[in-house]
Amino acid sequence: MQYTSSGASAGPSSGRRWFAVAATAALLAVGGPAPAAWAQESTDDPVPLAPTVTSLGPYEECTANHCLPHGGPGMPGRFRFTPNAADTDVTTYRVQTPEGVHTISAAEAESFEFTPSSGGSYFLIVEAADWGSRFGHSTRFDFKVDPALEHSRWRFDDGLADPAATVATDSGQGGERHDAVLHTEGTGWSPFARGGDQDRALLLDTPEGLRPREYAETARPALDTSKPFTVSAWAYLTGTGDDRVVLSVPGLHGAALDLRYSAAERKWAFGRTSQDAPGAPSVRSLASGDATPNVWTHLVGVFHTRHDADPANDTVQLYVNGRPQGSPVVLAEQAPAYEPWRGTAGLQFGRGRDDGDYDHYFRGRIDEVTAWQWPRTPQEIRRMVEVHRPDGALAFPLAAHWDAADTEDGRIRQTGPYPGGELTPSPTGATLDAQEGSLVLDGVTGHASANGPVVDETGAFTVSARVRADSAAMADKPDGYRALVAGQRAGAEYSWALWLRKVSEDACLWEFTRTSPGSGGATAETITVSGSERAALDTWVELTGVHDTVETDGTGRLSLYVDGIQQLAWGPTDMTGVQQGAGVLTVGGATEAATGTGTEHTYAGAVKSLRVWTGAMSPHYVMEHVMPQPQ
Repeated sequence: MQYTSSGASAGPSSGRRWFAVAATAALLAVGGPAPAAWAQESTDDPVPLAPTVTSLGPYEECTANHCLPHGGPGMPGRFRFTPNAADTDVTTYRVQTPEGVHTISAAEAESFEFTPSSGGSYFLIVEAADWGSRFGHSTRFDFKVDPALEHSRWRFDDGLADPAATVATDSGQGGERHDAVLHTEGTGWSPFARGGDQDRALLLDTPEGLRPREYAETARPALDTSKPFTVSAWAYLTGTGDDRVVLSVPGLHGAALDLRYSAAERKWAFGRTSQDAPGAPSVRSLASGDATPNVWTHLVGVFHTRHDADPANDTVQLYVNGRPQGSPVVLAEQAPAYEPWRGTAGLQFGRGRDDGDYDHYFRGRIDEVTAWQWPRTPQEIRRMVEVHRPDGALAFPLAAHWDAADTEDGRIRQTGPYPGGELTPSPTGATLDAQEGSLVLDGVTGHASANGPVVDETGAFTVSARVRADSAAMADKPDGYRALVAGQRAGAEYSWALWLRKVSEDACLWEFTRTSPGSGGATAETITVSGSERAALDTWVELTGVHDTVETDGTGRLSLYVDGIQQLAWGPTDMTGVQQGAGVLTVGGATEAATGTGTEHTYAGAVKSLRVWTGAMSPHYVMEHVMPQPQ
């Protein structure tokens, strides 16, 4: 069934077909009908039959009564495709997988590689194509990928039932449990946990001025650090004057797993000592940006051996808030004497080991620690930032809450559970209406400010403000004027902001924006989500902005809600850069970055409240938990 234009032998079937097609074309050219016998002969060449699919490992084909999982997420599988014995002119194959469609040559079909991104059931649907690019009958190959269940998990919610408890239970799905014993001064539980007020976190809060000695540890290693593994943790860092270790698995001299804050670089880091020997160097994967203290940050460390026995390609990789930080670091390139050694001590929560001594004790809180004896994939790690309560619901801890009805000495108190500055009204143009419980701004000089940031903005977060805009003041503004409702400073710009923009003489729109920096501090990117309908003025409105780092094609996706209703986005909503605010968080106007005086983008109207949460809320959650509920 091969056809060659050079006149070489192509076999009787293809010769008959070529003669029939050529003769039919000639008759049609002069207006004659195609002979019935020739028409039949032209369709006598069937499309390719179903090819054979053979696994080259590690995955095995499921049968009607047998389907065991093999391999794991991120482990490549190889397959060979061969044509049916009756087909001699197969040139290409089309392969459909749950993650896409691939067209490959017959040569590539000798070893087709497919890498599952997660555990579960998978399939390949393979069709062969002949010289005429006609795809024929398909073969389906079903197989199952081992989901790589969590080896160990410590939620640190043990203090809910017993505030005097000194053991954190391992609730993982591995064979052996590794409970952690707390070594703290007094209580080791904090109600300011990543899961909210109905959760607890490991509290390591040695007072400043004293050398910290608080930690927790398991009796035995929870992981074999000579084999691929992944660890994740939520960290709330309060002390940045020294290195602070979140997790480690020590040996006699160093650590085969080391997840920490590095004071010298002011960044998060993950790595391991190249050998368990005196003076052995450490190799680390560093975060791209500076660490932000006093906020919850999600950290993941992956040690990967590429599933072979060659240490030359072993790597370490740090992820911050679900995003990989640079490229994987090849250990042997940084330390030629590197070897994948196994830590002998228990997993340490809040301290590390250097040169044979325990040190670099953590200050702050650690929560939701998980360990896998497998290198998790980037797709899986991106979803790890979502924290679920024991009942399965997503958890969104309140990072900050300013309510204008709660004031002290003329300032609006921060009533959220975490430390945070008060909102201080400007000397002029800002007044507190005690009867209404609002901050009233004149649109000229009025604003209020607090120390920020209050959330790690490289991760997912939600911000909401209850506002009432003054229509008369906006009527006096030119078209295009943007009044700042609330925003977090990032140099001369805002890392996030809620706005009211005048688009025409009789129409305004609510907006939620994020920016990312370029070279030299200039803004490289601004993403704006606007309201679907003109803004309602002179009435109370709840504005909610969501930055989602999971459901995104970039580093974060923006959504805007007006009174709990998600607004239709007309332009791009996905960020490509990363931004972390610093300095002033402002309501109603912007303090000049250079002088600290004067205002810009001033807002006229009233503000009742401003709230910020860790995590990206869903539309249902915004409606049910952000919107004021009827009394």
